Amino acid sequence: MAAMRRALIPCVARATARSAAPPLALALRRALPVPAMQACRRANSALPPLTAERYPIQRGDFGEVTDEDIAFFKSVIPESDVLLADDKDGSGLEAFNIDWLATVRGRSRVVLRPSTTEQVSKVMAHCHKRKLAVCPQGGNTGLVGGSVPVFDEVVISTNKMSKIIDIDEYTGIMTCEAGCVLEQVDAKLAEHGLRMPLDLGAKGSCQIGGNVATNAGGLRLLRYGSLHGSVLGAEFVMADGTVVDTLSKMRKDNTGSYLRQLVIGSEGTLGIITKLAIACPPMPVAENVAFLACADFESVLKLFKEAKKHL
Repeated sequence: MAAMRRALIPCVARATARSAAPPLALALRRALPVPAMQACRRANSALPPLTAERYPIQRGDFGEVTDEDIAFFKSVIPESDVLLADDKDGSGLEAFNIDWLATVRGRSRVVLRPSTTEQVSKVMAHCHKRKLAVCPQGGNTGLVGGSVPVFDEVVISTNKMSKIIDIDEYTGIMTCEAGCVLEQVDAKLAEHGLRMPLDLGAKGSCQIGGNVATNAGGLRLLRYGSLHGSVLGAEFVMADGTVVDTLSKMRKDNTGSYLRQLVIGSEGTLGIITKLAIACPPMPVAENVAFLACADFESVLKLFKEAKKHL
């Protein structure tokens, strides 16, 4: 149903990043040349059926990508980052059309990999004008099919937006682009005595933008809380190409509405996240793992309360 909802909104979709996908996904999508990446995908087991054929979903009244659209994309983004399918069913772009579990498959014929907010803005403005449906995509590590197209949406991948802009070891605030990989960010923060407030099984592949877009929790949720408390600022691009800059580093900011809170967990329906400012807690001096057996659930609650008090 969520995928159906996304398909009905032009120029807006999901950028999910929840799963336990190993780093191989990132290696295929970022390190390998496109032909090699496509060959690896073709070597996999049989492709899942097209989502549009598997489910009773009707394609909305959206435009179709033309040669003129491709020419425009190449004028905005380097030609090497405008990936085209081999046929109308999206062959050759399986790494972007198929979810990690290989249960759903779109047939996008164009994948764009912008590297700046300006490029994202120009692409979104063009798609909005042409009424081309868009599917934002992060690490594509999701397990619910929300990060891949349903029909022939234009996939906008944040793979190339992977810069850590700033780390302030005194305030603990990090500013980075949406395509930064969680594990790599956590390793960089450790050099400054800090850590990310979330940790996931898919940390070797998932991206920060996708984590925020899905309000991911992970292993550190009980300790540090949700991303609604950790994300201090966000920059995102709306469907019409408008850039909304709320990239504040202030822990308390009363200058206006907290628009950043709207994009946390919005799953791409309000825009594409391009940059984030995140409050990162100090690295603990030591960590210990304990396995405790409780007789009943009431004991679990008491134990949790004591742990919060003393740890």
